[in-house]
Amino acid sequence: MSEFWALDVETANTDLSSICQIGMVQFREGELVDSWSSLVNPGSYFDPYNVSIHGITESDVEGAPAFRDMFTTLTERLSGAVLVHHGHFDRTAFARCYDRFELDPIDCAWLDNTKVVRRTWSEFSQRGYGLKNLAKHFGIELDHHDALSDANAAAEIMVRAIAHSGKTIEEWLEAVRYRITNPDNPKDVRRDGEVDAPFFGEKIVFTGALAVKRSTAADVAQKLGFDVQNGVNKQTTFLCVGIQDTALLNGYEKSSKHRKAEALAEAGHEISFLSEDDFWSIAKAHDTGEV
Repeated sequence: MSEFWALDVETANTDLSSICQIGMVQFREGELVDSWSSLVNPGSYFDPYNVSIHGITESDVEGAPAFRDMFTTLTERLSGAVLVHHGHFDRTAFARCYDRFELDPIDCAWLDNTKVVRRTWSEFSQRGYGLKNLAKHFGIELDHHDALSDANAAAEIMVRAIAHSGKTIEEWLEAVRYRITNPDNPKDVRRDGEVDAPFFGEKIVFTGALAVKRSTAADVAQKLGFDVQNGVNKQTTFLCVGIQDTALLNGYEKSSKHRKAEALAEAGHEISFLSEDDFWSIAKAHDTGEV
């Protein structure tokens, strides 16, 4: 087997640096050997929506340490470790705290458990890989949105993935870099963005005719760090617009993806619109090796 830590955080509001709870567990050879959790004073306001999710309030964190105050403890536990997290939220929250408090990042290897799950079980390769659904599927006890419980569930899922796949935790660090393809649907261009790339955590959708195959553009986007989606949704942060074929637009001037993205933007969602030339300029600026 192998050794790793799993981590989960909760935040006070939409600013991901507003961490208000951290939970961590350490597993060795498939067994729990250590756990740690703490409330965190984010030094920020508590959005009622976030409170409705995790139940942590401003009064709960009175007297709790700030992220900077527990940084030494976190570093002592996590330095040199493989750190499992379920989705990009937790890693991004840590990165935002590093910037906010001017801290050097902890030297650890982050491993997104959703990427492991999608490559281990075919039934979860495209959907159903949320933590709550997986915990129910595998019969793992979960108090969802309690950071320690979520961290433990993520670790239990990783233990099962290691056993099922035969890969060690170190082998999974390399395996998640290879994309998932769907041979039954050539139009499926979904990709997981490379972790250390500049646009990691962003989600992009392509619409319209491009100068290259859609799959080629998706490969470049993946190297830039983008998660590539087939369709626009509330998680989409970039839309790349190619040439629109009016014969395919059913009387509209823009594609359905383009119209949906504009509607989401008007509703307050942060979505950036790129031309294909814009996209290739970004790729060239970040030297993906494809242009």
